[in-house]
Amino acid sequence: MKNEQHRIVVTGLGIVSVIGQDVASFFANACAGTVNIGKVESIDVSRMNSGRGAEILNFDIQQHFPDRDDIAKLGRAKQLALAAAKQCLQSAQFPIAEHAFEVGVALGYTQGESKTMEMATDHIAVHGANGEVDLDAFSDFAPQSVPQQIAKEFGLNGPILTIGNACSASNFAIGLAMDVLRRGDAVAMLAGGADAFSRYGYSGFSRLGAISPDVPRPFSADRQGMVPGEGAAMLMLETLESAQKRGAHIYAEVIGYGESCDAFHITQPDPSGIVQAASAALRTAGIDASAISFISAHGTGTQASDKAEARAFAELFGAQIPPVTSIKSMIGHAMGAASSMECVAAVCSIQEQIFTPTMNFLSADELCPLDCVPNQARRAPVQTVLKTASAFGGNNAAVIFSQFAH
Repeated sequence: MKNEQHRIVVTGLGIVSVIGQDVASFFANACAGTVNIGKVESIDVSRMNSGRGAEILNFDIQQHFPDRDDIAKLGRAKQLALAAAKQCLQSAQFPIAEHAFEVGVALGYTQGESKTMEMATDHIAVHGANGEVDLDAFSDFAPQSVPQQIAKEFGLNGPILTIGNACSASNFAIGLAMDVLRRGDAVAMLAGGADAFSRYGYSGFSRLGAISPDVPRPFSADRQGMVPGEGAAMLMLETLESAQKRGAHIYAEVIGYGESCDAFHITQPDPSGIVQAASAALRTAGIDASAISFISAHGTGTQASDKAEARAFAELFGAQIPPVTSIKSMIGHAMGAASSMECVAAVCSIQEQIFTPTMNFLSADELCPLDCVPNQARRAPVQTVLKTASAFGGNNAAVIFSQFAH
């Protein structure tokens, strides 16, 4: 019988974000409260309800892979994912060549390679159905091609998992990776998410009236919506036995995971689903809610989502809700990559013993009675972090990270 009790630790981190294209600069800017949200440049937003976005305007894949023209031709989601994966593997220093079939990839996404599909459909719109279409564009769109490209580039021959659970997808990816490791089907997994800025995604949120006209203001009374973004983040999850055997640096331990699908509404969140996922994470971690140092919330800045989270946290923690933070206030909502980027921040918070701030906060909302660490980072003991994520369709997932203790 396979061992279901493997302890899982984080031995590598990588990220590409609008406030930093490596872990050190990303977290330094997050602690400094750097907000990098501006006018959308990559798509025409003239007929949309808002023109604000969090695009990574200075990203160049060849800064990460010099002299690789083949990588420069890949879709943007793959480029973001490869850059984050390379950083993660470099920090983990895992001997892949010796254990290729014991290392896999679990990747969450919302939109896949949307730009390639947009270009192909634009071509059809102009030239008609009989016009010549680049069939490679259609094959490049397939979401599974993103983790497959990571596996191909770095020689990872273990399980490859692709999770399309929208904006909570990379939390689900981390949970699936944990299952693989605890079953003994691998000793290490690259887990995270990637999504590129998307015209069809942006258009959809615009039609919903969900995009803020300026910046996201999570949990603030005058919040007016989310702001779409992009990025990628990867965590190397590894069994404790493997990490200790090779003397790896351990950033944190993943002690709990839970998920739910409340199936309440296609776009509206239900607090009960958030409670179910977080409660399951606490049970698997074997800890009480009082042991949580702070919550890294989904924190989009929409009226409905923030209110639902606040109600869920009140049910989970009663009158003693720990501080709550939202990185989306600075980097926007990177869709399928969002929760993995927030997981990287959570692990860094454990390493550095600091709460990142929720920026752009102006005034308290009586429906969100939370300490959201407004506008300024806070030095405080960080033992455990609850990372929640909620997505359209009622998909909720929660991960708990802890300081590693022998």
